[in-house]
Amino acid sequence: MQYTQPRPSFKLKPGESLAGPLVLDRENRVPGRINTFLREYQRDGVRFFYERYKEGRGGLLGDDMGLTIQVISFLSAIMKKHGDNLDADRRRKHVSKLQDRKEWRKHRSLPPANATWPTCLIIGPSSVVGNWEREFETWGYFEVGLYIGAPASRMDVLNDFKMGRLDVVLTSFDVARRDIDLLDELPWSCIFIDEVHRVKNPKSKLAEAFSRFTCPCRFGLSGTVIQNGYDELWTVLNWTNPGAVGTKKQWESYVEKPLRVGQSKSASDEEHVKAALVAKILTGQLLPQLFLRRTKDIIQDQLPKKTDQVVFCPLTPMQIAVYKRIIGLEAVDNLVNKDRPCDCRSGKSRKKCCHPVHPGDLFKYMSTLIKISNHLALILPSPSDTTEQTARNRELSKLAFGEKVPKYGPSMLRPEFCGKWQVLETLLQGWRKERSSKVLIFTKSVKLLEMLEFHLSGQGYGFVKLDGSTKQQDRMPMIDRFQEDPDIFIFLISTMAGGTGLNLTAANKVVIFDPNWNPAHDLQAMDRAYRFGQTRDVAVYRLLGAGSIEELIYARQVYKQQQMQVGYNASLQTRYFEGVQGDKSKQGELFGIKNIFKLHEHTYATKMAIEEANVSDLDWALAYMGGSGSGAKPRPKTKPEAVKWVYEEEAKTGKEFDELRGLGALLFDDDTPKVKEEQNEVEKTLSALGVQYSHRNDDLIAENTIEVQRMKKLLEEKKKAAKKAKQRGRQKDKPPEPEYEWPPRRGRKRSLSQESKLHLRQSALIAMGYLKTAGDLPKFAQSFAQSSEPEQNALLAHLDEYARTHS
Repeated sequence: MQYTQPRPSFKLKPGESLAGPLVLDRENRVPGRINTFLREYQRDGVRFFYERYKEGRGGLLGDDMGLTIQVISFLSAIMKKHGDNLDADRRRKHVSKLQDRKEWRKHRSLPPANATWPTCLIIGPSSVVGNWEREFETWGYFEVGLYIGAPASRMDVLNDFKMGRLDVVLTSFDVARRDIDLLDELPWSCIFIDEVHRVKNPKSKLAEAFSRFTCPCRFGLSGTVIQNGYDELWTVLNWTNPGAVGTKKQWESYVEKPLRVGQSKSASDEEHVKAALVAKILTGQLLPQLFLRRTKDIIQDQLPKKTDQVVFCPLTPMQIAVYKRIIGLEAVDNLVNKDRPCDCRSGKSRKKCCHPVHPGDLFKYMSTLIKISNHLALILPSPSDTTEQTARNRELSKLAFGEKVPKYGPSMLRPEFCGKWQVLETLLQGWRKERSSKVLIFTKSVKLLEMLEFHLSGQGYGFVKLDGSTKQQDRMPMIDRFQEDPDIFIFLISTMAGGTGLNLTAANKVVIFDPNWNPAHDLQAMDRAYRFGQTRDVAVYRLLGAGSIEELIYARQVYKQQQMQVGYNASLQTRYFEGVQGDKSKQGELFGIKNIFKLHEHTYATKMAIEEANVSDLDWALAYMGGSGSGAKPRPKTKPEAVKWVYEEEAKTGKEFDELRGLGALLFDDDTPKVKEEQNEVEKTLSALGVQYSHRNDDLIAENTIEVQRMKKLLEEKKKAAKKAKQRGRQKDKPPEPEYEWPPRRGRKRSLSQESKLHLRQSALIAMGYLKTAGDLPKFAQSFAQSSEPEQNALLAHLDEYARTHS
């Protein structure tokens, strides 16, 4: 077939030929010109949309990448596009012909807009509406109307749509919400909401407005549906397919609560197994009907590598002193102890008696601690402050510094005011030596962005800056300049203003200067560089104020990212934390006011939680996992099949496996272990700056192979208990058969207890040189946990052999 001015007009690679159309059924197909440039996972996404569209229902596409192209490809199929200029102005020509007929001249009426070809409404953040328009222009000849801007121009677009002149209408969240009375009952064939996670609160005005659409084919697009909790997933799924996932109360009872409780490290075995069962049923039976999610893992071979390093930057002595003053304030003490009995013995709580809590104090002092964790100048009055902000910052400054409050301007460059400053400076100096490197620096604080701008200007670095005040028409020129100008080294970006919708693949370094409570914001920021078109490895550095509230923020991020893995993949995650979200009786180390207003001055709370969990898992593995005979033939390194076994049966058991003493407690002193490990050049540099701890974020949210084995053990225990109970019922007088021995030897002898097995293997680890000091323990435990099951069993068999020959 000869194409006339085809779209997309990308050049074919050497040896590449045009593909045929992607056939969905007899009548609907994606034009060959578009199909040529689709990846297979995108074709699957198109099929996902079409299968639900033809059934008159909606769905949720939760990919990390390539969402826009999948939507356009799907629309090209249902709208019968050819992929060339035969599609140009098709609707307008059709309407013009209709207006030549008698019906129009007599009644001035036209058929519904979707009578001949389907129509589509796409709603998204205002920052990406322009990007959608450009993509439609690139990938085909679509008649697109932008329902944004002044009311008069919006009415023109609405009139064009009603007359049938438009394939697609693009609009923003705010405009769609305000004009819902004009949009809700129009003849839309399908509706897409980009970044549909913004409709996560069912009681919000946005969710209430969008639930009024009468169109049944509603599709959501989001790579981060689960951001803060499982309830967000329910809200979005319920919008795409009302009633398909039950009521909110049913979801909370059958899905949300079991998953939250089961992830706690203090959860009982029964609660842990129930969570795994729920997760497997959710991801194996319910979600596939409504939800398709693919991550960059499926195209890993087409992308370079990404490392995500979390750097715990020590606070300066001055930051620590100011931090202590704030958490020592009476108002903060009233917050922390508000529910305790009042010391006047009235029988009332402190907040209802002699120590009232003032409205706004929680947010006021929490945000103050976040500012102190980053830069002390953030709590000083600045020239850009409003009158209200100036008064508030003057009050805070006096509380923090006393009567001698430093000036804002000079304070921006004082190294004792910011522990992260020197770390960032050193990283930038190293990267600048590689003249090809480019850096993205994200922060959620506009004032901190201004400080960084001032600081970088003094260093002579070329940079551009994007924040909420950047006009829409200025964004693309700014992006192009960063992408193309070799003298532009750094792009300063507000996380909230530029965390989505930007393609910045010229950057190969990303710095998240301050963490966000919502992990999705930081993950989306990283993906500005790590996306299609990136040809270099990307290194991400998240800077945290060690011991401060930022450690808590990051720990919550890990907790939420683990929720994502459980909710999306039924992944068995390492249980690092006691806390259970939404349960006041189980706040643990994550939730509640007491954890917010706490300074870990001499310890790394996150580090300790990770190491304790890894060592606990190692103890369990040494006591319960196999090993003998597993090392005969090394098997290829493979990822375990997660919770495939959950379908076998529902298992409940009251048996606990945590009564054994830990390896560290048995063999070493109680001192906090110091990890000894080989350091790369960046880690050596950070260490020289006083950074005592950093780790890779991906290591924390990988599936835990030991948890998989623990769950299998629970099922086995259940089966054995049931079998023994049945046997006792039949043969009460028959003595029980001896258990299998360990380590295995010929002959019938009693097996070792789990505690003895643990001791023997622990001794073998030390005798064989795996563990020489207490500092080796956490690192070894982490390495063991990240190994595949065959590798773990091979090591355990090695320990068993040593125990057998040296016992």
